[in-house]
Amino acid sequence: MKLSLLFFALFLSVFSLFAQNFPQGTNAIHKDSSVIVAWAVSAIVERGYINISDTAFTYSEAGITSNKAWKGQVEDALGKADGKTISLGDAGYIILEFENPIFDGEGHDFVVFENALFSPPNQTQLAFIELAFVEVSSNGVDFARFPAISQYQFNTQISSFEAVDRDYFTNFAGIYPVFYGVPFDLAEIEDPNVDIQNITHIKIIDVVGNINPEFASYDSQGNIVNDAWPTPFASCGFDLDAVGVINSTSDVKNFSKNNFEIYPNPTKDFIKINSENNIQEIFIFDNQARVLIHKRNIENNSILDLSNLNSGVYFIKIFSRDLVFTKKIIKFD
Repeated sequence: MKLSLLFFALFLSVFSLFAQNFPQGTNAIHKDSSVIVAWAVSAIVERGYINISDTAFTYSEAGITSNKAWKGQVEDALGKADGKTISLGDAGYIILEFENPIFDGEGHDFVVFENALFSPPNQTQLAFIELAFVEVSSNGVDFARFPAISQYQFNTQISSFEAVDRDYFTNFAGIYPVFYGVPFDLAEIEDPNVDIQNITHIKIIDVVGNINPEFASYDSQGNIVNDAWPTPFASCGFDLDAVGVINSTSDVKNFSKNNFEIYPNPTKDFIKINSENNIQEIFIFDNQARVLIHKRNIENNSILDLSNLNSGVYFIKIFSRDLVFTKKIIKFD
């Protein structure tokens, strides 16, 4: 649910003061992160009701009266995240497609952006979040849902603008503020009808926050998901900004022709990178997508010093001509 344009503009001005530091200690990915290589190119949407428990309820604004969400257009969910959103309404959904399929590679594979609001200076608790389930498909018909888990109480309803700690929610879209997305790893999907090496469609489904069992949404463990409700506005429900691709099959098809070698891995102090092509850029990320090392115009056969990194799991991303390659690196002391 997006608030008035004036309020949203004021929010963005305040948010810019915190953008470099928020949200710390999470896996949130910023819209400008170099790990994102593509964005959704088309979509279809099925809007949900403004109030699923009273489908006759309508909301009027700017000469429009409807019992379903209507704010935003499909185009607002395509391309790079920019703060413009499409509202889904109670249990509404949108199915997005991409220029090339997404595959299960190293680390996270795609990222979903919403426009949650937060309340500085408390950077643990968001002032307002709206949740969504995320599903994937390799044929546009059979979908598998990420195992979302809610550990939040469901005895007392979360009101429309109540602050909620995002740490209670796992594998839900919508827990990070505008311009920060929630990443998803296809390795968590186990469904014989879905090929996680060839994902062509992503489905975002609004979580109905109503804790009444008759209308409630349930997580993967059968628990009611308590989310802000009701949101009786034209912009009710989950507000999708964008879906970014991290691992695209277009990169893999071309990469095999380039005979990259990265070794030793695991490593203690350094890695050697051999390539038939010149390397434009190299990034080393941690598991929160923070850039720790950035090099430009690397020679074909190079050594990259990792001695200043702590032991742990990292990801190297290599840009060579129009190709992108990502690989997991394990560093030990």
